[in-house]
Formats: sequence, C-alpha cells, structure tokens
Amino acid sequence: MSEMISKMEDLKNRLKTTWNTGDYGVVAKGLESSAAEFLARIPFEPGARLLDLACGTGQIALPAAKAGAQATGVDIAPKWIEQARTRANEEGLDVRFDEGDAEDLLYDDDSFDLVVSLIGAMFAPRPERVVAEMVRVCRSGGRIVMGNWTPEGFI
Repeated sequence: MSEMISKMEDLKNRLKTTWNTGDYGVVAKGLESSAAEFLARIPFEPGARLLDLACGTGQIALPAAKAGAQATGVDIAPKWIEQARTRANEEGLDVRFDEGDAEDLLYDDDSFDLVVSLIGAMFAPRPERVVAEMVRVCRSGGRIVMGNWTPEGFI
C-alpha cells in the first residue's frame, strides 16, 4: 500500500511540474471566448458560491466573479494560480485562488453552490476521487458542471 501511495505522490509531482512549465496564460487568452460561452450556459444567481476546479489562469472564475459570483479557483499548478491572482488584481475582482489537488480539496463539505470544471479536472489520475470531492464540496441541491474532451472529439 505504501508503495502505491509513493507512486501516486511521484506521479502527482510530475504532473505538477508538467502543468507548471510553459506559459499557459498565452494559451488561456485564446480560450477566453469559448470559456465565456461555456459559462453563459450555466445560470447562477449573483452571490452564488462557485468553485472553478482545475481553474488554470481563471478562465471560469474571473468572468463568474464579474457576473456576481463569489468565485474560488483551485489548480495544481502554482504558476497558473499566480497568473490568475494577477489577472484578478488587475481587473479589480475579489476572487480567491488556491493551489490544490482536485482529488483532495481543502474546502469544507457543502462549501459551494456550483462546482465547475472546464477541460481541467479530467486530467486528474483518479477521476472517481475527483468526482467524490466535487460532490462533497457542493451543497445539497447545488450543481456540478463539467466540460470535457470526449473520445469522439477532435482532440
């Protein structure tokens, strides 16, 4: 069992290193319009507590905050979190961004009205753990919305 835990920790460290390389912020700029279209299809009330899971540089959290959500973003890559914080600061938005693991979220049960992941959480190595965490942090009657690549899709 400890060997499996050690291997998973090693895998996550390698994933973190991989996601932290390059400049995703440049790529994210090109994805902003499609992220906005995705978010526009998810109705929520002003003041809704929204978690952007595997948030990258804030493609969902930032426009959600502009629309009145109490937005929080979490991602495994600290470089991306710093870029998201910088963008929020530049835009005068009150958004919380945390470095964290989608398989082991540091939020209390029932913390969010809406948990969203746009092409992010799907990269975690154990999807069943991610789903369990999404359900745990989403309040009863809340919503979980994901946008993922599919086997039939272009990518």
